[in-house]
Amino acid sequence: MPRAFARLALAAALLAPAAASAASWDMPMRAGLFAPVPGGMSLQPSVAGLLAPAPPAMSLRAPAALIEPVLPAMSLRTPVYAAADPAPGGDAARLLADAEDAIKAAEQVAAALPAPSAAELAERLVAGQVQLEGGDAEGAAIVFLDLLENAGGTPAAVQARYYLGEALLLLRMRRWASECFSLTLADASPEGRRLHQRSVARLLELAAPARARGHARKQGLSVMPELRARMQAVGLDGDRGPGSELSALDITRLRGWVAAVPPEQRIAELRYAWGRFLFLSRDYDAALAELDGLAPADLPLGTSGPAWRTLLRATYVAGAAAAALGRPDDAIVRFDRIVATRSLPGPAEQEIRELAWMARARIFHDRGDYDGALLSYRSIGRASPLYQSALYEIAWTLLRADRHEAALAALDQLLRETPDSPAAAEAKSLRGKLQIRRRNWKAAEDEFAALRRHFDDQYKAVAPALAVGSDALDYVGAVIRSDPRHFALDSLVPRAAIPLARNLPRAVQAERLARETGETEHLLRETLALLERMELAAASSERALLFTDLGAHWQALDRAARDLGEAGEALLSAAGRRPNSAVVDMRRTVDTLFERPSKHLRRVSDLGEPLAQARAEAGAVRARLYGLEYAHRESSRRGSPDPFFQEGAALRSELGALEDSLADAHRGLQVARATLRFTDPLPATRREAIAAYNALVGQSWPGGGGDELRGQWQRRQRLLVRLDAGRKRLAAAAQARLARALDVLREERDNLTRYRDELEALRPRADVTAAEAVHAGIRDVAADLRYWTIRADVGLLDVAWATKEAELELARDLERTRDRSVKNIDRAVTEALEDSE
Repeated sequence: MPRAFARLALAAALLAPAAASAASWDMPMRAGLFAPVPGGMSLQPSVAGLLAPAPPAMSLRAPAALIEPVLPAMSLRTPVYAAADPAPGGDAARLLADAEDAIKAAEQVAAALPAPSAAELAERLVAGQVQLEGGDAEGAAIVFLDLLENAGGTPAAVQARYYLGEALLLLRMRRWASECFSLTLADASPEGRRLHQRSVARLLELAAPARARGHARKQGLSVMPELRARMQAVGLDGDRGPGSELSALDITRLRGWVAAVPPEQRIAELRYAWGRFLFLSRDYDAALAELDGLAPADLPLGTSGPAWRTLLRATYVAGAAAAALGRPDDAIVRFDRIVATRSLPGPAEQEIRELAWMARARIFHDRGDYDGALLSYRSIGRASPLYQSALYEIAWTLLRADRHEAALAALDQLLRETPDSPAAAEAKSLRGKLQIRRRNWKAAEDEFAALRRHFDDQYKAVAPALAVGSDALDYVGAVIRSDPRHFALDSLVPRAAIPLARNLPRAVQAERLARETGETEHLLRETLALLERMELAAASSERALLFTDLGAHWQALDRAARDLGEAGEALLSAAGRRPNSAVVDMRRTVDTLFERPSKHLRRVSDLGEPLAQARAEAGAVRARLYGLEYAHRESSRRGSPDPFFQEGAALRSELGALEDSLADAHRGLQVARATLRFTDPLPATRREAIAAYNALVGQSWPGGGGDELRGQWQRRQRLLVRLDAGRKRLAAAAQARLARALDVLREERDNLTRYRDELEALRPRADVTAAEAVHAGIRDVAADLRYWTIRADVGLLDVAWATKEAELELARDLERTRDRSVKNIDRAVTEALEDSE
């Protein structure tokens, strides 16, 4: 699917459809949006003008009822106006000169463009690289795909294949990107060999892909000291490496390829990618050896040089490998090199520096150097995304150092600044434990009681959606089907429980599954609609209007033909022959056709008005559904059951059907607009009127006159012949440019039809799977809420036990004091008796 959409975008660049803004419907046929580059291709497609649907009742293929003649009552031979105006003013020589300039310009642009030179291809390649560096991955991918498909076999195309893979990586099209890198690696040309090591580096990244952005700052097992210690105590490891995008055979081949290159001949990118791959494969010794060859431990880091960013990353991974090998001193030396680097230019590099501070702090924490750990944690600023994790771990470090007041202040700061943080529940629980340490029993009991009430209320809100029966599952499925592209757990999980839900893998996976299914269906529909509109554009009789440059000259020739008619009238007046009423009436007709918009496009635009009423009806259904869901939540809090799921599922299904029909109607209306835009008879009618106007002017020429006057008339006649020839050349140039686009359209029509059939076959299964997965995710959320409720109960038991222990200890102290007092009294009595004897 992504590849089909990319190829259609490229075809759109070749096709260069006319602009289609809301205002453009008031113009008969405007020039296209696509400025061609050498070779007749645009690099910046804009298909927004061709995107839109027609009402279900309208025939999209043949809207014959709407395509009637523009001037049904007008005959080109019959004057429209009875009265004749005076001949138009203006200098005939000026009009002829303007017309000749327009004809010359059209002849030049219609000339066959030569094949782009190597220098031009190189410029386009560099332009794509600049776009890629600037973050415009989509635009860069279109440039590289353009070079790859239309300049195949050239050095620029070889390089474009590699950079297309780079752009696809940023667009998260990993499978297509791996294909680009593999083909580059198989290319034995000089340009391909220069990119072999970089291609292997990228394939190694795909073999062990990077974790999702923010992995290190997620409040998971890796950053919860208490949970981390518990897992280590039972021999578990919560930091599993990411999976691979490549097969085991491909990875074996990559290993052999890297082994065949001597280490001293490997470029920096390859050495870093290989060392990182070994680290994620848990071969820490080999990873450290490879990265030390790139970034030795005693090499100072700078912020300049071609590979300093690679050295920075390599130093961090080497430090992590040293820590994994049980060499904390070596790891700290490497992390110190990173934190000592000042003024890092980009956010990615700054994040590596902050990760180094975190790693350094954790090593000090595990070694018992709490002051060193606190110094490293506090080096992370408030603007950092790692700030929340640092605050939480500061509290744990202070707790281990028996600085309870400072730890409590750190937790209060965390909860005050980030109350919705995923670590908020852990922070509240830890705050209760701190109160126990401080022997503040009332505060600890209040802390755990509030925590229990909070999670118990959330559990009660989620509990009705946990029914195993089909009603709850049907409702979940209806919620997903109503808008799968924008489905979120927020629609089924209470807002306060969302941070917990985001930390549960199955819940997040279920949400992603529903969204990806909806996004795939939406993308397929939009791509099919785009293809249909592009096919309509390609079938237009006025194909020159599909291109910016050709369309502008195509319309300029219409104005030039009108200028030649007016010049003929001026010459008639100069020859003493007043234009007759037929000529005057025809000129008025031509002026009218140039000034007024097409009434058929206005009619299609008027068809959009009923959509507003349909949207209002959909809004009423949505309001009713929201009211029903609110009443259900309130009744759930009171513990009274209500027959919500059946009615809620029915309303959700009705709302989804309404919105689908609205989208189909809107899409059909856009197709109808495109159909009329490319079949509007107004331009052809206007052109026929101009031809008839020029014919009438020619028939009125009396002959004779001076040499200068006859010369101007003959010049006008020659320009009319050149104008017709220039129009034909423009049409031929447009046809030549469309040849490649038509091939792509035919290929992608077959591909998209196959994709649609496959999606229709898989959609029922996907709906059931998504509903079951989301329902299971909600159950996981409820289980996690129950887990926290139990932890709060355990906290209350800890408070009670600690209170009992304190009371017992106080009783023991009293008993010891009493025993000591009794012994003292006995001793005193004994001594007194001895003295008395």
